[in-house]
Amino acid sequence: MSFSNKIYFKILLSITFILSSHNALSHPGGHEHNSKRWYFQNSNEFIEGEYVSLDNGNITLNTTNKNTVKYPLESFICSDQMLILNKSTSAFELNEINKELFNSKKISLLKITKAKGWFILFLFLVSMSSLLVFFTFLKYKKFSVIVGLTSLLFLVLIACSSDDDSNPLSPNQVSDNSVNSSSSSSTTSSDNSSSSSSTTSSDNSSSSSSTTSSDNSSNSSQISIETITSYFSAFTDVSITSDDSYFYINSYSWPNHQMGIGITSWQEQVPVPQNYTGDNSWKIPLNPVMSDNPIDTSVNLFRGAIAIAINGIPIFNVLNNRGENSYEKGELDNWGGHFGRGDDYHYHLIPTHLEDLVGTDQPLGYALDGYPIYGFTDNDLDVAFGRYDENGNYRYHASQNSPYYMPYVMGVVEVLDDGIEPQPSQNPVRPSDGFKPVNGASITGFSQTDKNAFSFEYTVDGVKYYVNYNWDEDCNFTFTYIDEFGGTTNLPHNGAISDDSDTNTETYKNEDACIDVTYVNFSDDSTESSQDNSSSGFSAVSENSSFTLSSIAIDKNGEVLDDYKCEEKVNGIEKSIPISWSNVPETAKSLAISIHAIVKDDEINSYLTLWGIDPSISEIAYGEANNGSWFMGPNKDGTKISYSSPCSPNGASSTYYMNIYALSETPNSLPLSDDLSIDYSTLSTAIESVNIIDSVQLTYTAD
Repeated sequence: MSFSNKIYFKILLSITFILSSHNALSHPGGHEHNSKRWYFQNSNEFIEGEYVSLDNGNITLNTTNKNTVKYPLESFICSDQMLILNKSTSAFELNEINKELFNSKKISLLKITKAKGWFILFLFLVSMSSLLVFFTFLKYKKFSVIVGLTSLLFLVLIACSSDDDSNPLSPNQVSDNSVNSSSSSSTTSSDNSSSSSSTTSSDNSSSSSSTTSSDNSSNSSQISIETITSYFSAFTDVSITSDDSYFYINSYSWPNHQMGIGITSWQEQVPVPQNYTGDNSWKIPLNPVMSDNPIDTSVNLFRGAIAIAINGIPIFNVLNNRGENSYEKGELDNWGGHFGRGDDYHYHLIPTHLEDLVGTDQPLGYALDGYPIYGFTDNDLDVAFGRYDENGNYRYHASQNSPYYMPYVMGVVEVLDDGIEPQPSQNPVRPSDGFKPVNGASITGFSQTDKNAFSFEYTVDGVKYYVNYNWDEDCNFTFTYIDEFGGTTNLPHNGAISDDSDTNTETYKNEDACIDVTYVNFSDDSTESSQDNSSSGFSAVSENSSFTLSSIAIDKNGEVLDDYKCEEKVNGIEKSIPISWSNVPETAKSLAISIHAIVKDDEINSYLTLWGIDPSISEIAYGEANNGSWFMGPNKDGTKISYSSPCSPNGASSTYYMNIYALSETPNSLPLSDDLSIDYSTLSTAIESVNIIDSVQLTYTAD
């Protein structure tokens, strides 16, 4: 090839690359720096590195860890091959170009679709005409070469633009025989002004969107709104409405489980319900559309939610707004959630614990792109932790591997200021700019103390602190900060209270956030236990009143379920049995609970001893006896402040006695702290010094 023809070829190659740049630069991650991700054919694997050279059909890369590697050109997807050719400064011979391009399995004429057939025929005729000109009129040699090469490269470009090559992250497409002719539409209505756009304005730097190909199908079969609604039916505080394009999730972002317990990295937030209803509800596409440009959540979407759970709780990116893994930083509670800057409760993980309520074969939430989210699976997943099910519908899954869910958002969404839009707005009560980390804080308790009144407990250096808050009918929110000794100074707090202030209370007014919430503290459903919670368990009632003591860990025959026997010790502490009670006498000022068993020679073993329980509390969730706003005695061995579970290695049957006492006050002889000396016998003696208003004994057995 002459020097001038080499120049002509480089010009043609550059033009071709410009025309192909939509494909060549469309990889998620999206930033064309010196180093990029190079995607391999027929897989979702890639290598990240900086292009060095192309020699004899082999590409040389410097990887991010400074290693030099070589791969055949045909190893990479077509768009990356075009990028490599454009970057190459070598003087390619025409026969080498033909060999390197057309020997590639990815660039195959078999990949050229029927829709492009006529255009290909046209280019073929142009090529043949150019050859005829070349041999007939030698003075037009350069012109014929240009025309011929243009036709050749455009033919390659067409092959490269085959639909199944456009997106290296797209899941494997469903075979044609699985596609339902009634498939949902791949586009949203163009006359709906609130629908997500499929393109982005090039002059709007603060906004972006993922684009979609008209050839990309969304689902192979449409799921009815009735079916979708049924997925949320287990949660009475969540309602679903819909129109032709979207369904809307209405909720108050208030879960049916405990909140906060387990957080070790806390920034002073507490839960306040959010009014995600009506015009401020969650908007989910009924007919989701696969995007040509999946969004990499490791570098994007740090603002707001990317999904919503079936209990109405938003699910944010597993990375916080600083790009750190929230779970690995200790920012999440035992249910995978925490409180945001607006005192709003939301998850940062897929709430797989909801499977205990709804089962394992239904969605646990919906991504804002419209695709459902399921729990863990043994099926092979794509790089977005997703797959197509047997009906041809795409779904995301939770994963045991970091980042645990949705490394990519696969569907078409509109992105504004690093968040998916539209989504509901929050109604923060306290000013968020005053929140700051509380070093060494661990969240140890949360309870409802009255209508729209709550107590949030955390521990720092062994001292318990409380954020007690409530709101009245006029929507005045009052926050009181106090420690277990009644102290009010030097407490971590938010808002207008200065460190040298004599007050420990602040009040804010927010009518938009003034919501009546009926809080139900269910047992800890984050456990992996398979216990049957379908019934109310085993109960006993006082002989004098309707005062009732129950446990879902005991079956209707009075036998402890297997899942609650022989609990595993963690640092010498066992998870406590779930206990609930109701109809506490109105005059009671304090409650106490004990579990004991009588062994040989009338010796008594204490399994659980609690005192100083507020009468407004109605249950102790599974594993939470060590974390409440009460005081606790030792385990059976007297070595740890803990509960002891029934465990009979020889298979013998034992009888256990669970007692609850409604007291006129907490006995003065009992310490206001956890104490290894307070067992069943000590407690029994102490409560005789006060008025026992009522009591209930629940007797059960364990083999």
